[in-house]
Parts: sequence; C-alpha cells; structure tokens
Amino acid sequence: MFGARMATAAVIGGAMSFGMALALLGERKAAAARSRSLSGGTWFALNLAIPVSVLLGGILLDIYGARAILVAGSTTLAVALAALSLRPTAPHAIISMPLAVFGAANVGVAIIALMSRVLFAPEEMTASLNLGFVFFALGSLPTPILAELLVEKLHPRRTLAAFALLALLPAFLAVLPDSEPWPRSDPSSAATHLMAEPKLWLAASVMFFYVPLEAAIGLWTFASMQERRHDAAEEARLLSYFWAASIASRLLIAVAQHLGFSIEGWDRFLIVIPPLLAGALLGNLLGATSLGRMRAGMVLLGMLLGPVMPTLLAILFHDVATGKEGTVLGFVFVAGSLGSALLAPIVAPRTSITLRLPIFLALSVAAAGLVMGLIGQ
Repeated sequence: MFGARMATAAVIGGAMSFGMALALLGERKAAAARSRSLSGGTWFALNLAIPVSVLLGGILLDIYGARAILVAGSTTLAVALAALSLRPTAPHAIISMPLAVFGAANVGVAIIALMSRVLFAPEEMTASLNLGFVFFALGSLPTPILAELLVEKLHPRRTLAAFALLALLPAFLAVLPDSEPWPRSDPSSAATHLMAEPKLWLAASVMFFYVPLEAAIGLWTFASMQERRHDAAEEARLLSYFWAASIASRLLIAVAQHLGFSIEGWDRFLIVIPPLLAGALLGNLLGATSLGRMRAGMVLLGMLLGPVMPTLLAILFHDVATGKEGTVLGFVFVAGSLGSALLAPIVAPRTSITLRLPIFLALSVAAAGLVMGLIGQ
C-alpha cells in the first residue's frame, strides 16, 4: 500500500464504517416505512437530505480537506446514532435521521476522495476505487446480522449505542499522528470551471442512468420471481448472488490493474462494454424458465455491473477533478439521485415496465459511457 499509513488505515476503517451506516440507516428507513410513522412530507425531506448532504459534504471536503471532514462526519454520525438510541421515536428521529445522513455523507465523500490516492499508487486509481468499494460492502453486509445478534443480547437502544461507538472509528484513526502528511485537495483551484467541462456532464449522465439501474435490478428480480410464482426467499438468494458477484468483480479489477494485467485506456471499456452486455443479458433472462439459469444470469450480471461506478469515478477524478474531487463526486451523485427520483414513479405500479426498464437503463449507461470515452480521446 502507498501513502500515509494512518490515512490508509482510516480509509479501510472509514469505508467499513460508511458501509455499516448505509445498512443501518436503510434498516431504520425500512422500519419507519413499515410502521408508517413518517408523513409524506417528512419522507420527501429525508430523501432530499441524501443528495444535498453528499453535495455539501463534497464542497466542504474541497475547502477543509479529507482529514477534517472525516473527523467531523464520523463524530456527527456517532452523535446522531447515540441520539437515536436515547430517543428512537418518530418526533425525535425526524432530527436525528437527517443528522445521521449528513454525517454518513461526509464520511463517504472523504473516504472516496482518500481511497483514490492512498490505497495504491496514483496511476492505479481504478484499482484503488474498486478495492475501496469492496471495503464498503464488507462494512454493510455483516451489519444486519450483527445488529440482530446485538438486539438479542442487548436492547435495541444499546445496539444503536454500540454502533455509535463503531462510527467513531474513522475519527479515532484520523486524529492519530502520522509520519507522512495526508493528501490534500487544492483549495486555490476554482470549482466554476468544472461546469464547463463536457466530461463532467457526460459522467453525470452515466450516473443518471446507472444509479436507478442498481435499484431497478432489485425490482426486476422481484417482478421476475412473482411472474414465475417463486417465493421471497428465492428473490433474496438471487440478489445475494448479484451483490456477491459485484464485489468479486471489483476485487478482480483491482488486482488485475495492480498486478499489471491491463492496457492503457482499458477503464474506458469498463463503462461501455459490460453495461452493453448486461442489457443483452437482461433481455435474455426475460425468457428464462429455470432457476439455475436465473442464478447463473444474476452472477454474470453482478460481474458485469460491479466495476462500473468505481471505474467511472476513477476516470472522473483523473481527468476532471483537479483537486476538486468532493465537488465532482457531489455533482454526479446528485445526477444519480435525480435519475432515481424521476424513474421511481414510472416503475413501481407497472410490472411490464419493471421487467424492461433495466434493459433500457443498461443500454443508456453504455451509450453515455461511449460518448464520454470518445470525448476523452
């Protein structure tokens, strides 16, 4: 590993902490949805807080640096989770949940900006981000199981308090002294020129289609299983195959570049060819009748789509960011959130659209990635 040792440790610990926060906040949102304890306006505000927090966190990152934002975000997340443990009911959660979202968003943007510089050498940014996203998954996947075990042994409130302590890990690692300076953004570079950069808008268009594509895979799996009259357990297994394959493909890409099994410009192909093949695969799976074929298809689908987002961010950081990784990350994340918000009302009520939308989204990702690659040549 390259870079400051404490920065590397903070990236690994922070990535797992961020993954934990995503899983935990997702579970809290699902529980609130089941109990219908939040009004429609509150739901809208909570969902709006996510992209706003990422964008604001990105801007603050470029001003104050990753170390300061990691400490502030980690501390904010821990305070919010501690507040939820003390007052988990709806009126108090309305304040604590957005605060937790803001803290997690700051941890996320700081970690993504750092991992692009410290996990591997600077010229191996694609490998760094793909490996970093593996650590996100390693934090999020065990969280539901760990939470269930802690609830059985302790109390739900004490469980949230325990997770609040875990959320402080990135802040603890960030404040430890290091023998080398942490990577810093360039505060002197202006962010206004980014808006005139065509590749930023093209990357935003890729994210506009890719973020809802990941969500649509879950709906597509549910609709496919309903159409074939399979139970929810099989749906969960298929999605677990998809995410496991996605993690494995990111690790494979990271190892491949780090060991030198890559050619110049190969990352441009990763945001075009795999989504194109994924669209064809999704179309083929519409006619699948056997569960074995569906399982194999979900594994292949995860292998194809897994590296797309981290590779896209690596290209963007390398070609466009120029010391403004936070602002760039916030901008493309807002584009992805906008895509999800615009497409969600179309998909939910209509099974026929749910089954075909992922094909359109995958092909749109490939088309936007192709234009982005051509512009960059």
